[in-house]
Amino acid sequence: MQGRDRIGLAARKVAAKMLAMVVEDKKNLDRLTDSDSGYYAYKALIAKDRALIRAILMVCLRHKGQIDDAFKRLLDRKTPKKAHHLTYSLSVSAGQIMFLDIPDSAAVNLAVTAISEDRRTARFASLANAVLRRLSREKAEILADQVAGRLCMPDWMFKRVKKSYGKKRALAIGEMLLSEAALDITVKSDPEEWARRLGGIVLPTGTVRVKPHGPVPAMAGFNEGQWWVQDAAACIPAKLFGDIRGKQVADLCAAPGGKTLQLSHAGAIVTAVDISESRLERQKSNLERLNLEANCIAADLLEWQAGRTFDAVLLDAPCSSTGTIRRHPDIMWTKSETDIPGLAEFQFQLWNRAIDLTRPGGLVVFSNCSLDRQEGEDLYAKMLVSRNDIEPVPIEMSEVAGVENAITGQSTLRTLPCYLPHDDVQLAGMDGFFAARFRRI
Repeated sequence: MQGRDRIGLAARKVAAKMLAMVVEDKKNLDRLTDSDSGYYAYKALIAKDRALIRAILMVCLRHKGQIDDAFKRLLDRKTPKKAHHLTYSLSVSAGQIMFLDIPDSAAVNLAVTAISEDRRTARFASLANAVLRRLSREKAEILADQVAGRLCMPDWMFKRVKKSYGKKRALAIGEMLLSEAALDITVKSDPEEWARRLGGIVLPTGTVRVKPHGPVPAMAGFNEGQWWVQDAAACIPAKLFGDIRGKQVADLCAAPGGKTLQLSHAGAIVTAVDISESRLERQKSNLERLNLEANCIAADLLEWQAGRTFDAVLLDAPCSSTGTIRRHPDIMWTKSETDIPGLAEFQFQLWNRAIDLTRPGGLVVFSNCSLDRQEGEDLYAKMLVSRNDIEPVPIEMSEVAGVENAITGQSTLRTLPCYLPHDDVQLAGMDGFFAARFRRI
């Protein structure tokens, strides 16, 4: 392969390496593709190749279960354990063949060349050529025979989602995770006008939803500070305080800051606390762009000495983030079932700290973006019996117009990726979120 035929080869090689880094080394995809601190081989490529890599990785991670299933059907035996480099080169090619608008011949030829030029995989070049060409011929039949909503999640995750929500809803969640999410934005005012200007729709929650079309900073109103990016589900917890004008509010684990922006825009006097200084810098930049104010403090919440209590406290706690898989499909392959109990216990510790920071009579809203009941409903039940200085404050249907079905039997909030249906799947859905409200007494 020479000259023009090698165009894109370097990008495919880097994509295969980065796919392995996510699946095997549990690296975060956003960090790997960060323009400043990302993977060096990725940053060294031109913008067009970086965009191609990002597209390939999103497809391969979103559809990993289907790609793995296709190879099970096509290979007589598993690839050798020591040939994992082969596995990821094949997966990168398969992702293009099955799900991207790239000529199959180019995907096959570039993959075979990459495999041939790697001493660790060169002996498998003929095998790769045969299996990828067969995949090209049989992909339509394979895709038609797959239950995509089941294959999109690892076994452990699907079992837990199915146990929590039933098989039908679990499959509906899986189907939604297979499609690219739209861009949700929270506007300062007049959502109907901004939906018109940006070519989007207004959701029942008040969020403006648009299909991604180019860099976010280039969109109308961004540089003027008229709106910020925030999923429709993520904007609900901050609304559960009601009128907070003039109140002292702490936003804990605050960065990158969507909820801080909401609270400040609603008139609260906000103290935003996060352990990550770099993430807080991004939050400060957004506050400046939007002409909003908050006191941003870099601190470990479990050690932070506030010297005071607050009228209201919002804790959006670190979690497994399985509710955001549609936007971050790497989460499916970087998290495991064994992570859940430790995360739930850590959230319980943070929640207790949030209660301590709340004045008597003040409200605490706890939330996270996990689909797992152990981090949501089960944790809430534990919270209720753990202290005698709190009382639950039920979340009412009138507070969540358009997603009334998100109110649970506990009077907590549980959104799912399959909520907010729309004829256009890209305009449907929302992140999976859990939220509960308490009053300190």
